[in-house]
Amino acid sequence: MKVTIKDIARMCGVSVTTVSRVLNNKTESIGKDTVVRIRKKIEELGYRPNSVARSMITGRSHTVGLVVPDVRNPFFSELARGVEDFMNKREYGVFLCNTDSSLDKERQYIDLLKGKFTDGIIFTTQNKNELGQYFGNFIMHDFPVVLIERYIDGMDAVPGIYVDNRGGAEKLCDFIIGKGHRGIACIAGPFLTTNARLRLEGYKDSLRKHGIAVEDRLIIESNYRYSGGYRAMKELLEQQKGRFTAVFACNDLMAYGAYKALEEEGLSVPQEMSLAGFDNIKFPEVLRPRITSVDLPAYEMGGKAAEMLCAIMKKQKLSELRYEYDLEVIDKGSVAEPL
Repeated sequence: MKVTIKDIARMCGVSVTTVSRVLNNKTESIGKDTVVRIRKKIEELGYRPNSVARSMITGRSHTVGLVVPDVRNPFFSELARGVEDFMNKREYGVFLCNTDSSLDKERQYIDLLKGKFTDGIIFTTQNKNELGQYFGNFIMHDFPVVLIERYIDGMDAVPGIYVDNRGGAEKLCDFIIGKGHRGIACIAGPFLTTNARLRLEGYKDSLRKHGIAVEDRLIIESNYRYSGGYRAMKELLEQQKGRFTAVFACNDLMAYGAYKALEEEGLSVPQEMSLAGFDNIKFPEVLRPRITSVDLPAYEMGGKAAEMLCAIMKKQKLSELRYEYDLEVIDKGSVAEPL
């Protein structure tokens, strides 16, 4: 027979209200011994409160939404794990929404998650311009939201987790140039996204700093996916072969797609072509080659976003609305001196 909160109260000789307060960690007015006795009985009987009933009583669902553009990207998988681990320790469930970078899906998920279904949302988008006004109206209703790695125009007051994309890309290209390369192609992310534009600007900053002309023909816009990196690399090899000795792909999935295209052309990395990425996503160690990359602490970013969201849901004032990580280059041997 299923144990109820009334059973717990009767066995502990307390009221249902007292047990409810212990379950919701509101124990200030309850004696320490009583709290210990109730928690011990709850654990002993394996009691779990009914989530629907609990939300009706507290006005909270103890669920948060996490909206990402592509869960197949290991960066977002690692980020989701960081969010989930932090929230689970605080007895929150996480509702993961994968949008496939679709504006329509983003809107559908926002409508689904807002209101009583979730207590807050952690959100990253690739449609910042189109979504800005729609999302802004949502924010105006004072619903807890934290943005990750995607600045939305007009959303300055919304807390967010960011990285120094421009600085990280500049550091990586400085590293490539330091190996002696002067012709460096760039496989960029979608220009509509802020981080893609910032990484491209970091690439340009580095070239200009070292007196290297920026050539638009060596820059290919792509889509942050393996297939996009593959197609962009094929295009560069067909149209610009001989003009570059190194490739900077603006995320690791595109870098591995580019590697596949190089492999098909019989070009070895790094002996005949140097290749670098961005994100330092956690591919299996057996996968070769390991690609030099800029390290994004995805797991830590997820945990930090969850921490900020919890503070907002508790009506606590944040010490800072914008938290930014500095980035470092991780040398994995895929960039060498040009022949």
